[in-house]
Amino acid sequence: MRESGSPGAWGCESISDQDHEEHGTGDRGLKISEKPCRSALVRSGIPGIGYCINPYSGCGHGCIYCYASFMKRFLGTGEPWGSFVQVKTNVSDRLVKDLRKCRHDRVMLSSVTDPYQPVEEVYRLTRSCLGILAGTDLPVSILTKSDLVLRDLDLLKKFSDIEVGFSITTADDRIAEILEPGATPPSRRFAAIAKLSAAGIRTWVFIAPVIPGLGDSEGALREILGNARSAGALDVEYDPLNCYPSARSNLTSIFKKNWPEFLPGLEEACRNPAAWRSGLGSKAARLWKEYGYPLHRDEKRGRPD
Repeated sequence: MRESGSPGAWGCESISDQDHEEHGTGDRGLKISEKPCRSALVRSGIPGIGYCINPYSGCGHGCIYCYASFMKRFLGTGEPWGSFVQVKTNVSDRLVKDLRKCRHDRVMLSSVTDPYQPVEEVYRLTRSCLGILAGTDLPVSILTKSDLVLRDLDLLKKFSDIEVGFSITTADDRIAEILEPGATPPSRRFAAIAKLSAAGIRTWVFIAPVIPGLGDSEGALREILGNARSAGALDVEYDPLNCYPSARSNLTSIFKKNWPEFLPGLEEACRNPAAWRSGLGSKAARLWKEYGYPLHRDEKRGRPD
């Protein structure tokens, strides 16, 4: 997981410092602003992904472990990560232009934002981009925490090669409400997987991140694997937590307040991440086989390291 480099390496682009309108707050005091983007399709370093489209900068889900918080340095805002969203109002117009010169490669929505976060219900930029992509033969991958993707089922059915992945850190709605206060509860994500699968759309689950002490137990992993299997997800992948400072600090604070009994597991994993990852890998090899899922050790979808 890198925390340095240019924005382009993460499937985003620098945006102008034009004056923009700030409006609306929502239940969590979310600040929404509108800014144009210079490009929509950006080359990706994620294995198996050629391009990324990020219709928004920032995210209203407010996940306390979010790896994308490093993006703040490129966005010219002093607001805390998870408290603001910048809307790329011209992203669909830029996409039309970018498609004229792109290679035939898989397109991902999205890499450093959620394409179906709450503001999408109003701005519909992801739907607009999908409508444009449906007129091409490009394969598309979607990764989200929201069941709002069901709104666009009519468009998804137009693609010959499309998959929808759901990031799920825990199967427990109560825990998720603390870790991901602005996201759709995992029970609704599993229900969305079932509906998409029944409609013939390929679905998969991304356990991201696996949180030490809270989400790495056999019971916690079985809950996700079992729900994924019942809902019809064709694949499950996982991504161990990277204990970079902000994630570790945020999780430590939350654990002390809500789950002090799990704090030793988090601290040990962050002190000795190699040993923790090795133990998690051995556990996953056994559980994934039990639930009939292949275990992808060397290929990761969803985000760069």
